[in-house]
Formats: sequence, structure tokens, C-alpha cells
Amino acid sequence: MFPVLFCVTFLLFSSRFFPYSFDFRHNVLVLATNSFSWYILPSSNIHTKKMSPSSVFNPDRELLVIGVVYTVLTIIVFPIYILIIHALHSRKDLRENISYKLINLMNYCDVSQAFCHFLTGLFLIFPIFTTKVDFFVRIVGCTANTLWLATFVIMAVLASTRIGIAFFKLKATKWTIWMIIALAIGSIYIFLVWAIGCITQNFQLTGPNWSYDMEVKFASVFAELELVLCFPALVLSFGSYILIIYSTYKKRSVSQTLSSSPRAEVGILIQATILTTYMAILITFWHNAESWFKMTNITLASLNCVWILFSHLNSVLLIATNRGVRNQILKVICRGNPSRHTSRLVPLSSTMAVEK
Repeated sequence: MFPVLFCVTFLLFSSRFFPYSFDFRHNVLVLATNSFSWYILPSSNIHTKKMSPSSVFNPDRELLVIGVVYTVLTIIVFPIYILIIHALHSRKDLRENISYKLINLMNYCDVSQAFCHFLTGLFLIFPIFTTKVDFFVRIVGCTANTLWLATFVIMAVLASTRIGIAFFKLKATKWTIWMIIALAIGSIYIFLVWAIGCITQNFQLTGPNWSYDMEVKFASVFAELELVLCFPALVLSFGSYILIIYSTYKKRSVSQTLSSSPRAEVGILIQATILTTYMAILITFWHNAESWFKMTNITLASLNCVWILFSHLNSVLLIATNRGVRNQILKVICRGNPSRHTSRLVPLSSTMAVEK
């Protein structure tokens, strides 16, 4: 209260003894008024400094809605992958088959990506994460991108394994030295990409979309390496499908035996075509979006949703085109006896039943 009294007293005496202008006395009066309100109404002053409860949410309604969409899309896929992973672990012939081990490894990568996308939705809903712990946000983005790249590495190893089993009579349940070496090299590459990305913080959340931070050293190099890795892996994977289907069809025509049904061949071909096309389109759009589209939040969110939906597509195709996995999931859901048709997976397990 003392500053208020001082200012008022100063105004009264200055107008009598000192020829100050009206503007000067007006400024002193404003100062006194502000001081008075600060002392008399402290609660209102404190209230203005506190954040309202609604301010913890993103003030940008568009980004807030996109964040909610991300979280809903990712939550849906978790129960599906729990069933798939349980199915591949619970049956002995699936659990011991090398190809299905690699498929399950990809399932873990997919569900881990989905969890990272779930966190992305939270980052958009609650922007305090990007302002307070941006280093953690970038680590999540780098982890999601690394898991995506790991999918291509596993696909390449799986394709090589299928070719070895189909044409070189390798055992479907026995690891060979070249499989172990290929997995080791791929694992080292993926780990280095993840470790360097986390240390240099080269992946960032820009609006609703993840992208490389080109201001970080060597970020552009890693962006180019993605193309070098992804497209050859897709070609190898799709080519292995075609070769195995052609070989199986040729053997069936010569021997006149139904070692595999035409429906299985068509299903595997459909799965390979859809996955390869989807992933190729996603990579192409992701690396050319800035020159092809107007970069709005809707455009960026659409690209990220295509990435999120890859996990959904992958799981749906695996269930739809693989009778053994599908029957095992139905067994878990219905808690009944397994269908007798599950035994038909055995002759397919070395070649045709590998569905990824």
C-alpha cells in the first residue's frame, strides 16, 4: 500500500509546487492505479498467471482431432496382434518353423510401431511433451522409423529363406549359417540407425507428421539410405512369392497331386501384391510429398495415417490368407477344438504357408 500512497501524495504536491505537464501526472496516476490493483486484488493477478485446465490440450483444434484419430487407430490393432502372436506361439509346428519365427518378429515390429504412433497421438493432444521433453519425442519418432526399416530387413531375410527352402531343400525348422549372418548384419544396421538417430536427434515431429530434421548432420544421408534399403527388399520379397508360386504350380502340374490348393496360391499372390504395392506407394509418397502436394496438416496427417494403417493391413492379410493362423485364432476365440483343416498347413509350411 505504501507505493500507492506515495504516488497519490506526490501528485497532490507536485501540482502545487512543480510545473509538471498533465501527461506526466497522468502516467504517475496510472502507475498508482496498477499498484493498487496488484495489492488489493492479488487473487485476480495470480489467476492470470495460472493455466486454465483446458490449456493442457492442444489449442489447435485440427491437431487435437488428428491426435485423437491417431490414438484410436492404433488402439484398434493391439488386440488383433495379441491374437496373432499368441497363435504363432501356441502351435508347435508354427512355433518351430523358421519362416513363422521371422513373421512373428515382424509382428512385434508392427505392434511396437503402433505403440509409437499411439504416443504420437498423445504428443499432439498434449503439446507440453514437445515443448518440455522434445528429446524424448524425437527418440519415439526415431524408434518408430527404425522399426519400419527393420520390417524391410526381416522381409529380405524371409524372402531368402523361402527361396532356400523351396529350391535348395533346406529344412524349414533349421537355421543355416547364412540366415544367421544375414540377420546379424541386418540387426547391426538397424541398431546403428536407431542409436545414431537417438544421439543426433535427427527425427522430428513437424505438425502431425514425422520427418527427418535436415538441419541435423547426416540426416539427408539416412533419408537416402531408406530408399536404397526399401525398394530392393520389396523386389526381393515379391520376386520370391512369384518364384515359389510358379515352382509349386509347375510341380503340381507334373505330379498331378494337390500338395497345395489353388486357393492358397491365389491368396498368397494377392497378399504379396497388395503389401508390395501398398509399401511402395507409401515410400514414394513419403519422399516426394513436398513436391507433389500442398503441405497442410490434413495432407501430412493422411501420410502418417497410411503409415499407421500398414500394421492393420498386414495383420488382416495374414489372417485372411493363412488358414493355419486363422484357425488357431478361432480356436482361441471360440475355445473349442481346432479344426481338422489346420493339418493342411504342414505341407505348405516349407514353402507356401509363409505369409508376409
